[in-house]
Amino acid sequence: MNTLEFDSLYLEFGLHRVLSSIHMKCTTGQLVGLLGRNGSGKSCLMRIVLGTMKAESSSVRFNGKALVGDYIKQQRIAYLPQDDLLPSFVTFSQAVDLYQVDYSKIEKQFPDVKNFIRRKSSEVSGGQRRFFEALLLVYSSHPFCIMDEPFSGLMPIQVEKLMAILQEEKRNKGFIITDHLHRSIRSISDYLYVLTNGRTYKISSEEQLLELGYLSTI
Repeated sequence: MNTLEFDSLYLEFGLHRVLSSIHMKCTTGQLVGLLGRNGSGKSCLMRIVLGTMKAESSSVRFNGKALVGDYIKQQRIAYLPQDDLLPSFVTFSQAVDLYQVDYSKIEKQFPDVKNFIRRKSSEVSGGQRRFFEALLLVYSSHPFCIMDEPFSGLMPIQVEKLMAILQEEKRNKGFIITDHLHRSIRSISDYLYVLTNGRTYKISSEEQLLELGYLSTI
């Protein structure tokens, strides 16, 4: 059982306060959803937690101990960015080796991958690339995985498939996921947060999403 927890994140750009009152926690066996409108600071929050962006203050703890530096390099957290994960010149087979993932697990969930496993990531459709990248991190050995817009570019059937895989694989790690498909995020999240006005709010009802202005109607 591992725990990733972060709070006391404070970030401002000039006179603009981006983050000020943040607290989130994820443990092995949990899928934590993070919702927020464009420009709410979700990407900044993730980059601070990952150790790739400095803030005025922050506290990120792994199993109760403070993390310092780039946590991706420390193999603590796998990160799926909103943009492409794999450089255009990397083949899918090279990516499997790089992340030290059992290829048979990916092929079992994504049989079509065998048709382009030797190709470069730039040589397949965006949906195929995105689905492969998500599976690559889901089956990595990192104890935690942060995913920014994992459903972007996927067909509905692929979204449903990935949701089921995430539910299955959370037995082995913790997930923090944000996506604009809020109904999908809400349906699979064990805990749900909304980031607005620089603060995170733990959500326990749909009415709160209305009150906080995330939804205009339920």
